[in-house]
Amino acid sequence: MLVLHLSDLHLTRYGESGLWTHRDNAGGTWEILHTWQRWQVEGERDKKGRPDNLRLVDPEGVIHWQRSWPKRKDEKMIGSMLSRAMERHLRSAEHLVRERPNADDLTALVKVDSSNTNLRFLHLLDQISTLNPDIIVITGDVTDNGFGYELVTHYLKDWIDKDRLLVIPGNHDTYDMFPRRGRSKRIAVKEARYREFAKAVGVEPNPTGAFVRRIDDVAFIGLSSCKPPRTPLSASGEVSKEQLIWLKELGKDPGFRDSRLRIGLLHHHILRMPFEMGKRSPIEVGLRLRNAEAVMEACTEAKVDILMHGHRHHGYMVKLPGHPMVISSPSSTMGCKYTDKRYVWSVELASKHPFPIMHPLLD
Repeated sequence: MLVLHLSDLHLTRYGESGLWTHRDNAGGTWEILHTWQRWQVEGERDKKGRPDNLRLVDPEGVIHWQRSWPKRKDEKMIGSMLSRAMERHLRSAEHLVRERPNADDLTALVKVDSSNTNLRFLHLLDQISTLNPDIIVITGDVTDNGFGYELVTHYLKDWIDKDRLLVIPGNHDTYDMFPRRGRSKRIAVKEARYREFAKAVGVEPNPTGAFVRRIDDVAFIGLSSCKPPRTPLSASGEVSKEQLIWLKELGKDPGFRDSRLRIGLLHHHILRMPFEMGKRSPIEVGLRLRNAEAVMEACTEAKVDILMHGHRHHGYMVKLPGHPMVISSPSSTMGCKYTDKRYVWSVELASKHPFPIMHPLLD
């Protein structure tokens, strides 16, 4: 039974990255100058009625590009904005679900737009198709801002239909670390979208926020570490006390203890790695699991054999005596931040002593 460990896909509406502002939160008085496929180029005038700014707004009202409104030849700037809208449209999750590029076109698109996570996700699927995993787990940050889930529900449908896709939330799926206007509303939208996605793939959590799934003789435990920090600009997390109490009680259940293997899924990293590892020092401030020690203690007490996580985009495997083996996945779309390598982990659970295998990916 082969398990493929994915994490940190960071899917979005258009595969874009960066912070986006909704026009309702931007202020100002704007007029519509041009419309294409519900995308709009809008213009703002100064107090004297002279052209001042231009911006490109997508169908959901998110601002993608804002520039000064040229006094002359504004058609050129408007044309550039419309060209960007057309490019974004072709890379949108909605369009890629409806019309998937062939292998050659996809490779060419990735070369042109190498940071586009939507395209990277499709490229990833093409490369791992030969592995034919029995189970796929995704340890959080399925999306970058709460949009793009349809790519997973569409392209991983075979595993969903067989109840062989296991997913837990990441901080990008559920909360916003930036203290900007409208933060509470964005968090509510993200949480609602993730709940809808979790229901669609069959991994709705119990009242504590965790879940357990038995597949053959292996038990999978999903823990949510997406408890927002009080500190702004922090992406740290925490597993709630209710989940830890539930996990310890689960560890006493005869059916759970009789499982041949017990695998825990978590988003935030549980171990701090040495600063000398990798090409760049791993950053801990604002990223850590705030109660990592308590989580490791609960997992050890429950006899968890393997603990898989993501979050830092740093891949490694650590086995400490008397504790679960820890497997950290890099971003499956953007690669490992500290080695500049792209790869995914797989684990053959039928093995007497399961051990992760690295599968390099092509750029």
